[in-house]
Amino acid sequence: MTKFDRIAEKLAGTWDQRPDYEALSGDLALSSIAEAYQAQVVVQQAYAKTRGPIAGRKIALAAKAMQEFCGIDHPVGGAIFAGDVHQTPAEIKRSDFNHLGLEFELALELGQDVAPSTNHSAASVAALISAARPAYELIEDRSADYAQLDVRTMIADNAWCGGVVLGPEIAGWRDMNLAALPARLTRPGHEDMEGSTAATDPLTSLAWVLNDVGSRGITVKKGEVVITGSMLTTQFPEIGDAYRFELGGAVVEMTVI
Repeated sequence: MTKFDRIAEKLAGTWDQRPDYEALSGDLALSSIAEAYQAQVVVQQAYAKTRGPIAGRKIALAAKAMQEFCGIDHPVGGAIFAGDVHQTPAEIKRSDFNHLGLEFELALELGQDVAPSTNHSAASVAALISAARPAYELIEDRSADYAQLDVRTMIADNAWCGGVVLGPEIAGWRDMNLAALPARLTRPGHEDMEGSTAATDPLTSLAWVLNDVGSRGITVKKGEVVITGSMLTTQFPEIGDAYRFELGGAVVEMTVI
């Protein structure tokens, strides 16, 4: 059994139990970001056995402040598995997570296979999109202490993606500026939160994701969705919490049960 196989056994093999976060150490410690991505591929293969095939991609640590906090100068990426894709209105079980985080994103669906390349730009990727939808990302951070975060372990563990909830296609999105879509989050008992996709620059995020996986020889398939970064502050829901996220006129809803 290789080192990466043992990492996959430790991370993916305990997914159902959702143990607390623990940085990979000893003979499982990862020496570099490149090695972390090598481990991620094997971990994703192991996850796919129980969570379904890869159905999309994510970007994490897109904000410069979070990159500096983690000691890197670039975002990181991960995958979304078919078994973790929910449609609005969704009921999400709190018991399915160790520590559930919720982020508020624009999901971009690809209308064609995208062969490995590192030449994508915000201008070029627009032609690859077949749909734009509001979405929640479900984060599983395993109750990590962010002050003690090892970004290489986070990368190996698929950048903590626990799934997504997808909303309907935004009507008329092709005629909209995807970097200026207004967003509103409504929660009973809380003041509304407002923002926009200007906080995430979604086409730049999509280009980064495609260049990132392209640099590792990965083809992104038609129909995959790419979530492009959270435009509002991460929330940590508990049982009974209900969320209504409106983006560009389309609404995605979920309740935690």
